[in-house]
Amino acid sequence: MAEVRLPDWLKEPRGELCPAGKGGTHGFLDKTLMNISAFMRATLSSGAADRPGALQSLSPKARIAGFLFLILAGSLTGSAFMLIGALVITAVAMSLSNVSAASLAKRVAPPLFFTSVIAIPVFFEFITPGAPVFGVSIGGLSLSVTREGAETGLFLILRVGVMVALSSLLLLTTRQADFFSGLKELKVPHLFVTALYMTFRYIFVLLKTAEDAVLARKSRTIATVKLSEAQGWAGSRMALILKRSISYAEEVNMAMISRGFDGRLRTLRAPGMEGRDYIWIFLTLFFLFLSFGV
Repeated sequence: MAEVRLPDWLKEPRGELCPAGKGGTHGFLDKTLMNISAFMRATLSSGAADRPGALQSLSPKARIAGFLFLILAGSLTGSAFMLIGALVITAVAMSLSNVSAASLAKRVAPPLFFTSVIAIPVFFEFITPGAPVFGVSIGGLSLSVTREGAETGLFLILRVGVMVALSSLLLLTTRQADFFSGLKELKVPHLFVTALYMTFRYIFVLLKTAEDAVLARKSRTIATVKLSEAQGWAGSRMALILKRSISYAEEVNMAMISRGFDGRLRTLRAPGMEGRDYIWIFLTLFFLFLSFGV
């Protein structure tokens, strides 16, 4: 019987099953996709909805309406004092609802950082060369931090932070079923509620499809993948996911129609409003009225 000789590359110790992913573009793509998927799951999950708390005890309709009033007040006001007041309300509601500051900060930090980067040019203005100002010089152009620019930039960052904090607190304290039930009780158009529900439902399906595609590629790769090849593969997967999302939409729509779907999302009837619900709505509505004059 002839002796079986293993190739030299098979005898070499490998720390990973897929050497192509070690320090390469493919490994970066894999990690990025996993981080995006984990972030989306954490952001859209209602982590504190099952805990006892002040916001959890409110009916979904009153809870959503109150947060909408606060968000509208924050978007209309031109006063930083009102935004700080909304931030204080968020902090108090978070404490009374058993929501950890870390879970809320994880959701607020990314959009706040992105807004801060965008707002950097607002802080500066170009000054004519030779002008006696305090600032920096880049390529012969003098940049100076102005009071108006600093106030505008900080106000923009504060407004975005308040908006994201309020929205995140609502998602953290509301189950998905209660959220859509509350939207129906508030007479939101059925088309909007249904479209939002399908987005919540199938965004995870598409993320799982992308993860499976990367895992399948990784498990079948032996040699190091060139950058151009990895980029071409990533582009083709994006096109495939887009095509599959359209296919999913058509198939789900046909399946729902065949089962008698008439465009209205069916949810359990939400409990009736109580005294604390009216108090919450009155306080948030009063805050909205204050924002009109400030």
